[in-house]
Amino acid sequence: MKVVVVGLGAMGLPTARVLAERGHDVIGVDRHGISAPAGSSAGETRIFRLAHDRPEDIRLARRALELWRELEQLSGEQLIDQVGLILRGEPVPAWVTAMRDEGLVVEELDAAGVERVFPELAFRPDEPAVLVPADGVVFARRGLAAIAAAARAAGAELAMPERMLEITETPAGVRVTTDLRVIEADAAVIAAGPWAEELLPPLGFSLPLVPAIGQVSYWRGGGNWERRPSLVDFQADGKMGVYGLPTPGKGYKIGLDYGDEAAWFSDATEWERREFEEECNREWVATHAPGLVTDGPYMTEGCPWTMTPDAEYTYGRRGAIVVAAGCCGHAMKFTPVLGEILADLAEGRELWPDAKAFALERIPAEMPFTRYDTPMGSRISL
Repeated sequence: MKVVVVGLGAMGLPTARVLAERGHDVIGVDRHGISAPAGSSAGETRIFRLAHDRPEDIRLARRALELWRELEQLSGEQLIDQVGLILRGEPVPAWVTAMRDEGLVVEELDAAGVERVFPELAFRPDEPAVLVPADGVVFARRGLAAIAAAARAAGAELAMPERMLEITETPAGVRVTTDLRVIEADAAVIAAGPWAEELLPPLGFSLPLVPAIGQVSYWRGGGNWERRPSLVDFQADGKMGVYGLPTPGKGYKIGLDYGDEAAWFSDATEWERREFEEECNREWVATHAPGLVTDGPYMTEGCPWTMTPDAEYTYGRRGAIVVAAGCCGHAMKFTPVLGEILADLAEGRELWPDAKAFALERIPAEMPFTRYDTPMGSRISL
């Protein structure tokens, strides 16, 4: 079977690899390139977590961890660093129940516990906090490079920069027109990140997708900040959602858990710094992580996200076209297992039981987004 994969990020690239390793003829195209700053799979690090509030997510994350470890052996590179993950906020008890039901180790943290595992972080006695020791960081750029090397070794053609202009179904499969050529194939996988919003409707896919730009700032605190746990501060009334993670060589990365829809435009190659959002980041750090230096941040980065109403990724197949879309921030940890799931769809197989929670059919086209009042204005949570 010949398959064209459009988009070589956290969803498309592992799919190209798995299909090539299964013996298929694979051509992957990407308009910017693997880990390019304009795309939603850019950046050095993302949070890796087994921690979820649904058993199927936990099981898929476990499979992803197995595959990341296999890729480490193949590439000779460290791709996962289990520095731990701190969860704080009102949803924590329900998450703890789900994780313990699946056999994950979870440590509840009091003031002394927070001081021990993340001394730069302020303890908040009015809300629960836990540590998940098995979680931490995935080295995203390094991981995608390792997957690309494996895909090429299996015979996949990875072409970039090459932009898809049109895709049509034919009696034999699909015809993909790019800015460089026309490709006839048996099937196509469209994993175009935030560009999916404009690419999918002409193909008959009606999905509620909103592309937006998230922004992170880097802080360099005292002590061994590279070994601090990742962090998820859940959004709640009157409290911003925030995430954080160590990025060796750069600092501790803090992001506000919201996207700026107005900052997105499809022809961008980089993202402008938003000073007011950076100031909100600075105020959060000064209050909630005072051990990080508060005369910064010394660096800020933007990254596009593709948001769905339930903040999940999604996938499905119609005819000869497989679609994968949605929140890359959530999907990145699952990258290698998504390759298996999407390759199965391209081959016409049924979804695994644990994978069905993310099927296209769960999201009605008219499903509304929940918006939150933030200091940056009304925003959708990432």
